[in-house]
Amino acid sequence: MSFLEPPPPASPTAEPAQPRPSATHLSGRLVIVNAAALTLVVVTTLALDDRTATRVAGSYTLGMLLLSAQAATMLLSALRYDRACSRAVDRRGELP
Repeated sequence: MSFLEPPPPASPTAEPAQPRPSATHLSGRLVIVNAAALTLVVVTTLALDDRTATRVAGSYTLGMLLLSAQAATMLLSALRYDRACSRAVDRRGELP
């Protein structure tokens, strides 16, 4: 096959390519980071009992601070996961 010829079309009965092992590893890290953030919020809330309603800055309470930290963790980990997947898993240069 020459470089100028297009590759032959994939057969319709061919099974889809399996994800690379790195995708599983990245997914595991995403779940671990978000589970740790959720566990931290739940344990801290249970340990502090009613003190999560303590005002930290203006009308911003400690409970709101914990939930904001969890939301920020989820957002940043999702962005990092997306970037890592696009770099490590979805390599467009390796398409057949």
